[in-house]
Amino acid sequence: MTTPKPNITVRVDVANPGQFFACCGLLELAHRIKSETMGWFEDNEFRIANGSEGGTPCLTDILARLCQNKVGQVGSVREKALRPVRLEKFSLTLDWWTDAAGKKAALKMWAGQQTSSGIVEELRKAICGWDDASASQLFNVGKPLTGRFGVDPRAAWNALDTGFSPNEQAMAVTTYPAVELLAAVGLQRCRPVQTDDGAMRYCTWRIPLRAILSPVACAGILPAVHGQSYSFRICRRGSYKGFGPATPYRR
Repeated sequence: MTTPKPNITVRVDVANPGQFFACCGLLELAHRIKSETMGWFEDNEFRIANGSEGGTPCLTDILARLCQNKVGQVGSVREKALRPVRLEKFSLTLDWWTDAAGKKAALKMWAGQQTSSGIVEELRKAICGWDDASASQLFNVGKPLTGRFGVDPRAAWNALDTGFSPNEQAMAVTTYPAVELLAAVGLQRCRPVQTDDGAMRYCTWRIPLRAILSPVACAGILPAVHGQSYSFRICRRGSYKGFGPATPYRR
C-alpha cells in the first residue's frame, strides 16, 4: 500500500492521552466532511489524507465548522451537567460521559457547576480565529479557561500541592482548547481499554486508516497496524478528575 501524501499534519505527543484522542477526533471530523479520509501516526505527527480523488478538507475548514457550530444540549438526561451535546455542522452527538442508563460514566471527570454544553461552548470560542499558520502546533496553544473535560494532563492542577482546587474556585487555568475539544469528539468513537490493574490503555497505528477502523486500532486489536501502546491513570484533583500522563505499556 502506497502511503498517500497528507494535507493535514499536526505535531503530537502520543504519551499525552488528550493529544492522542484529539487526533482521533480530528480524523472523525475530517471523515464526516469526506468519508474517504484516512489518518495515521508517523514521526511524532498525526497525518490525514484522502483515500480517493478529490481533496481532504483542510484544518482551517474543520476548525471553521467547529466555530460556526451552535452548541446545544439534547435528550432527556435528568442532570443538566450530563446531557448530550449536538454538533449540527457534523451531524454528531457527544454523550460518552454517560452510560446506557444516562448516569455518569467512568470517563466523566468534571464537577461543580460545569455542564457538558458549557464546556464545549467555552472551548469552541477559544479556538475561533485560528488558521493554518498554527496548524502544526495546534495542540500546544494554551489559553486561560475555567472549563475543560480534563483529558489533557498539562491542564491539571494538583489540589494537594496548592491547598485548594482552582476548578472549584472557578479560576482560569492554562488549558489547551483544541486538545480538549477534539478529544471530546474522539472519545465518542474511540475509548481507552481498562487494564487488569485499573489503568487505561490505548494504541497508535502506523498505516492510514479510515475513522471506522480507529476504535479497533485504538484498542490494539489490529496487529497489522499496531504502533505503540500506552497506559495512563485517571487522577483525582479535589472533586475533579483528569487523565494523567501516559507511559509505554508492556504486558
